[in-house]
Amino acid sequence: MKISPLTVHCASLCLDVVNRESFEKLTIVDIEGWQDELYAYIENRVEIVNCSDEKQRLFINSVRDEVLMILMLSKENLFAREPYWILEKMQRKIALSYNIYINNSDF
Repeated sequence: MKISPLTVHCASLCLDVVNRESFEKLTIVDIEGWQDELYAYIENRVEIVNCSDEKQRLFINSVRDEVLMILMLSKENLFAREPYWILEKMQRKIALSYNIYINNSDF
């Protein structure tokens, strides 16, 4: 599996959050409240050339939602805190989202 820099950034973010002592005290609502902050974090690491703003927004939203999903799953399931699983989930989502929103000329 080829791992993109964005995958590493997002996986690192997930691991940093779930490994904090304060993570156990967070609620799902707390995590959902990070949508704008996570969007900005991802947007600062994405450089897509020759892409409309709308396609880029959809791509970033998709990646952000995967980060949120991983963090929410991590509240209930220890397997969701496993580094390789997080890397794999992020890379698959990023590749899929790129193909759907960026490479797809019909979209």
